[in-house]
Amino acid sequence: MKNVLLLLVGAVLLTGCFHNYDVTLVNGMSITRVSKPKFDKKTGLYTFKDITGEKKYISAFRVVEIAPHSDSKLKSGLSQ
Repeated sequence: MKNVLLLLVGAVLLTGCFHNYDVTLVNGMSITRVSKPKFDKKTGLYTFKDITGEKKYISAFRVVEIAPHSDSKLKSGLSQ
C-alpha cells in the first residue's frame, strides 16, 4: 500500500513538469515557460501567465505555434 502511494505521489509530481508551454511568434522570437495559453474568440487574444506569474496577453495574429516546453530544445541549441 505504501509503495502505491509513493508511486502515485511521484506520478503527480512528474505531471506537474509538463504544464509549461513555448509560444513562437511570427518574428521568430519565442516566449518560453508560460502557462497554457487560453484563446478568447471575442478579443482574438491569447491569455497566459509568464514565468513570474504575471498575466499577459498576445494577439493571435502574432502566434505561429504553441507547444509544450522541452528542455531538450535548449540543450541542443535549437531555441532562439
